[in-house]
Amino acid sequence: MRTATIQIEGLTPYSQSRAYQTEKNDNETHDDFDKRAWPQHLHVDDKGEVFIPAVSILQGLAAAASYLGKGGDLKKKGSSTWAQNFNCGLAVARGPSLGKTQTDARTERVYCNSDGKRGSGKRVWRTFPIFDQWASTLTIHILDDTIPETIFAKVLEAFGLFIGIGRYRPQNGGYLGRFTVKKMEIN
Repeated sequence: MRTATIQIEGLTPYSQSRAYQTEKNDNETHDDFDKRAWPQHLHVDDKGEVFIPAVSILQGLAAAASYLGKGGDLKKKGSSTWAQNFNCGLAVARGPSLGKTQTDARTERVYCNSDGKRGSGKRVWRTFPIFDQWASTLTIHILDDTIPETIFAKVLEAFGLFIGIGRYRPQNGGYLGRFTVKKMEIN
């Protein structure tokens, strides 16, 4: 098993959209509830620091491996790609911190679909937290020893540029959550 320590830096703002954990009060309008509850969209640890969910990193890497494999760039023998190796052969024990708290976020009001499905009908205003500048250090355990460092680096770069993390990321037709790799060490 190898461990990759990766410093990333945002190229575009990063926004989270975690589901609300609280209910709307009986006498509260949708707008009042949204203005009160928007901080709950953040993933926050016990210290009050915002973190990137570990599953977002793992799914992003697997999506990038699949994306690159479709173009033939990451072919193995025959028609197989590295997608399955990335899907099963990596582990992130803990979501990395952004080193920021709720007070560091600005808010962004977005007129979006009430059910989250594009073109489904009714639209409502929603408020989301957003960080214009952000960076983090990822720790990824490479459990699959057959994944070469060059392939891992190429997939990681594609993850940052073409898949992204968070709300309205490139993978879902948006532009938020793109990042670049500033430094990577694998031991």
